[in-house]
Amino acid sequence: MTFYAKSETKETIREHTDRLLDNLRLLKDSYGRKFVRMDERMWELLRLAAEYHDVGKANTVFQNKIRRAIRDEMLETDCDADVPHNYLSVGLIPFSQLDLTKEESRLLIHAVGYHHERDKPPDKEMIRHILEADMKKQRNAISEHMQLPLAEKLSFRFVDRLLKRYTIHDGEQFWNYVLLKGLLHRIDHAASAHLPVEIDIDRSVGASVRTYMKKQGFRKNALQQFTEANQDKNVVVVAQTGMGKTEAALLWIGDDKAFFTLPLRVSINAIYERIRDKMGYDAVGLLHSTSVHYLAEKGEENWEAMKQQSQQLSTKLLMTTIDQILKFPFYYRGFEKELATMANAKIVIDEIQAYDPKIAAMLIKALEMIHNVGGKFMIMTATLPTLYLDELKKRNIIDEEHSAFGEFIDTSKHRHRIQLHAKEITEGLEDIARKAQTSQVLVIVNTVRRAIKLYQNLLERELHIPVYLLHSQFTQEDRQLLERKIKEFNDKKINGIWITTQLVEASIDIDFDYLFTEMSTLDSLFQRLGRCYRKRILDEERCNVHIFTKNISGVPRVYNEHLINESIKLLQPYDGHILDERTKVEMVKQLYERKRLIGTAFLQEFEDALYMFDNLDPYGMNKKEAQRKLRDIQNIQVIPRRIYDGIIDLLEMYAACRDVKKRLHLRMEIEKKTVSVSRFIAEKYVSERLPKPFEHIYIIDVEYDFQRETWKGKGILLDTPMSTFY
Repeated sequence: MTFYAKSETKETIREHTDRLLDNLRLLKDSYGRKFVRMDERMWELLRLAAEYHDVGKANTVFQNKIRRAIRDEMLETDCDADVPHNYLSVGLIPFSQLDLTKEESRLLIHAVGYHHERDKPPDKEMIRHILEADMKKQRNAISEHMQLPLAEKLSFRFVDRLLKRYTIHDGEQFWNYVLLKGLLHRIDHAASAHLPVEIDIDRSVGASVRTYMKKQGFRKNALQQFTEANQDKNVVVVAQTGMGKTEAALLWIGDDKAFFTLPLRVSINAIYERIRDKMGYDAVGLLHSTSVHYLAEKGEENWEAMKQQSQQLSTKLLMTTIDQILKFPFYYRGFEKELATMANAKIVIDEIQAYDPKIAAMLIKALEMIHNVGGKFMIMTATLPTLYLDELKKRNIIDEEHSAFGEFIDTSKHRHRIQLHAKEITEGLEDIARKAQTSQVLVIVNTVRRAIKLYQNLLERELHIPVYLLHSQFTQEDRQLLERKIKEFNDKKINGIWITTQLVEASIDIDFDYLFTEMSTLDSLFQRLGRCYRKRILDEERCNVHIFTKNISGVPRVYNEHLINESIKLLQPYDGHILDERTKVEMVKQLYERKRLIGTAFLQEFEDALYMFDNLDPYGMNKKEAQRKLRDIQNIQVIPRRIYDGIIDLLEMYAACRDVKKRLHLRMEIEKKTVSVSRFIAEKYVSERLPKPFEHIYIIDVEYDFQRETWKGKGILLDTPMSTFY
């Protein structure tokens, strides 16, 4: 008798199971010593879980579904009840023959019983009906097909045990369950995709970095020596911009499997490109919400394979965003796969201070969970809020024995002399215009609205120098153009002005002569300073950074008012003086001390989020719901009406196209025309949605201002409804 597991490939249950066992051996042989919790008994439990996980698919209802799909002869049956096969599989495990302890039996029951997460809990009577009326009659045939002993006497007590799910209150056994179930997910999903669970096992990114540095004539600095010397520990490093933090992180990773996270997709893409193209290490993947578009546009020939390997988490080094791999503190159904993947790997969290307090709380909880399953982590940042470091210590996530902490700051090179102005930035336009006659001036404000206002004011002055605007509310393709142009402008040393928002703080590598900025919180402000004299030393008395502290836009919506006021107090002693790197680090430490934050919304958000994660009821949401909680659900994608009218032919071509690669290219072209805007502001101008699969994009009836030939324009004008006649 043939029992099928898959209709697409006509694969039998035994064939699919053998793929799991191959992946299990690959995982154990490759990284077995890295799994702190996986002793021989745990590996044996994983083998048993793999052997029995799909036995329940032999039920006749399931088999007839596949037979109908592959047009094979249907089987006769009196049983038409449809019960998830994962529950049925548990009922056929011969526990009496396996010599398991009570706890081992529970681990096996739950790993197999929940290797697919269902919305409905197991129904004991339905399970009894199918096992007795259908599968018991086929027991010998199933046993012969699977080459496995099956339960001779059916018992249904396992259903009661399934109904009592593991929680954090089960202590050490909870983490054993997470590993067992999570690794079963990994080998099962890889087997279903016909992929190895791990690839490029012997490829060392550490070796590639050492070779690259040698060829370039670079010597390892103190930071890089420190991280390389502490590969066996959790590492927290504070290091200023320009110290080779990426190389330091890769040297810490060494020969291990790893995940490298950053807050911004554009930064991830840049480092991915650097590792792959400049360092010559191609065992690297990319995973974020638009990574497929990026890879295809970059011309990666095997982008489809790279996408699959990255999604399966099988890549040796994966560049990714936290919403893809670190959302397991939400305990969504199936969270065990991502967490178990961390058990034999290292993870780098770059620039933890860039996340809002709720996300930072999630990251701290994620690191605690990674620590519990035996994984290692590195926090790498230019400034580390004291609040976060204290919480890591309080939870015993970092300690003296298993962790290494280092600060690497060069105080010999001075880059910034600041001047504080107790007025609104709009009052500084004359000074901005004057300096721009002979220099490159960067202006950073806190909101798009204020950026547009400054841009308009400067244009009205009819200056004989170029003035450009860059913010988040241009279409994707226009924003990419502007990001390229600001770098080109900077490299060519053209005198003029660029007005921007905080999107340039970390994502764009530029080095302007002067920075004029609205006040923001110190961590954000110091990121802004990194766009001025980034690669130079200030060897004169002039102030190259001008900070405006009155009528600041974006308070309190973007920045917390208390933190802004405290930041100004901390800066005041340095008005007119050099602000060195050590001072910046110390000031951020002071700003984010718990005692300074008492009574603030910032601390309340951080503590509320930690409390929520510490007390969440597991399995209360699915993966997509968890992802939505992480992403900015306050924003929606829109396409201005004029632009939409110009791409109707693209949408028609997409609807008619059947070629996968051409469809992807067309989809990318359509997505490039969109703008991400606040849902609340945009709602009154939105008229309709695009058809599937673009139903997440809305048509918005407002003006859009941009000339690609001159790089000029204000972007989407949410205060300017579109003219009826155009």
